[in-house]
Amino acid sequence: MKKIFISWSKKRSEEFAKIVKSTIEKLDSDIDVFMSEEDIKAGEFVQEKIISNIENCDILILCFTTENKRSPWLLYEAGYASGLHKVVIPFLFDNDSMWHSWIDNPMNIAREISFCHGDLLKDFTEIFSLKETSTNQHIIENFKKEIELCKEQFRDIDIQCEDLVEKLSSIDKFTITSPIFREKTAYFLSGFETFELWKIIIQSFLYTGKYLWIYGRKNMKLFGGNFNELFQYLDEKSMMPNMDGIDFKLMFLNPDSDEVNFAHKDQDIFKSELRTTMLRAKKIIGTNTVLQKCCRLYSNKRDEIIIRIDNSIIYCKPHFDIKGNPNIMTNAAFEVFSVFSKKGQHCVQKYMDVWNKAIDNRKFEVF
Repeated sequence: MKKIFISWSKKRSEEFAKIVKSTIEKLDSDIDVFMSEEDIKAGEFVQEKIISNIENCDILILCFTTENKRSPWLLYEAGYASGLHKVVIPFLFDNDSMWHSWIDNPMNIAREISFCHGDLLKDFTEIFSLKETSTNQHIIENFKKEIELCKEQFRDIDIQCEDLVEKLSSIDKFTITSPIFREKTAYFLSGFETFELWKIIIQSFLYTGKYLWIYGRKNMKLFGGNFNELFQYLDEKSMMPNMDGIDFKLMFLNPDSDEVNFAHKDQDIFKSELRTTMLRAKKIIGTNTVLQKCCRLYSNKRDEIIIRIDNSIIYCKPHFDIKGNPNIMTNAAFEVFSVFSKKGQHCVQKYMDVWNKAIDNRKFEVF
């Protein structure tokens, strides 16, 4: 009888491990599958039972997730089994290219099986010497569904935002004590309006993105010379019908509006910077009438800061001093959530309400 040891660490990995165990037992009832949570009885010595089952197993399966990839316990079990020349197979449940990146990881020599890529039916049948029957195919299809349901249950944030949040989380500036996840929203405690944030936004949009909506005031960082590639890309897209599906919207505060007098503590500097940035925008956009139409001027008080990058919203609520002037937002806290959430739908509607009332930039003398 073939013996399988399933290694896991942390709650989500544990739930995946239970599904893997159940699936293997359905594929072949003659396979003996050991998992510590289910197969250690009260009163038994846990570590002795685990060590004994690793020593007696034929295959050790590790259930890897993004949060447990550096787990000392997984590393220990993998290393111990590898030292005994057991077959060690990492099961990857998340799309994480850095899962085996730590020093002297015994997984550097093991071929992984990815839930996100590849042929799971073929992988399972090769590992356990099974036939690719319609029954086994049905079992694997149910396995995929169970894993997806489990992923959704444990998902910190809606799937539309996962890539963006992962990129933000890789920057130390945003992650000293964040993000914090609540109700499918990622709360970053610092980093708003920084160059690092804009760099990630632009990199996420270029060549693969469809939506980029910006509800700015001066947009100085955007037109400061660091993101010329963005406007070259948009210029190329503007030559295609409907911009090849690209939806780019950018709003400046109208320099002639009453609100410009309340938009910054130092009004003279703000007005000068606003006009200077708009002149830069004119130089960059030039005579491209398609991109000119993507820019508008609003005159209302901005009480919500909204950036849409594809189907994610980056959101910040301004804070005002006792005179009603907004405090500086650079390095402020911000949120990320899906456009399909209730908050996301509110932001989409709010943005479009402001956009529809805003005036065409070409009517302003700078353009």
